[in-house]
Amino acid sequence: MRLSDGQPIQGDVLAVIDESSPAAGAGVYYVVTAAVVFDWSTIRHRVAGVIGERTSPFHYRREGPEALERMATVLEEAELMATVLWRPVARRGQTAARRDLLAAHARRIADDGITHLIIESGDETSDRRDQETLLDTFVADGGVPFSYDWRSKAEPLLWIADAICGVTAEHLLGCRNAIYERLADAGTIEVSNG
Repeated sequence: MRLSDGQPIQGDVLAVIDESSPAAGAGVYYVVTAAVVFDWSTIRHRVAGVIGERTSPFHYRREGPEALERMATVLEEAELMATVLWRPVARRGQTAARRDLLAAHARRIADDGITHLIIESGDETSDRRDQETLLDTFVADGGVPFSYDWRSKAEPLLWIADAICGVTAEHLLGCRNAIYERLADAGTIEVSNG
């Protein structure tokens, strides 16, 4: 499956999806974030500015406190809503969890009226499974009601979902995270066990 890096985004309401799987005991907390972004062209520019002139993309686990603070400020000020679904699973249960949580997100964002969904690409096999999940989810509706594609971490809009996955994963693991608390208090993040 080809990546759509640099391709146009369809419509005005965008959603981005990323996942995280922090170790929790003998298994993981499988976390999938879908962030709905309304003014995506402005937000894309602001998120890209979080890393300044650096060429490597934003990745929550590798960022220092200054970059995380800049990202938190952008997320607080952005017009977006992030829904985080998570499930405790055995390591071998991650594929099924991804399918279930992606389908739940897809139904929800379709109801929200999104016009384009961008999913962070994993590998060809997982991207193909994601596509099958989307097609199966909407088979009774006559097809997926929005445009969708997979892009690499080079897409700054995906950094939104990456950051929200990161702060939520830390929260689920019991780590005090001031950024999570700020975003939750602002009503930007809604977290539920899927």
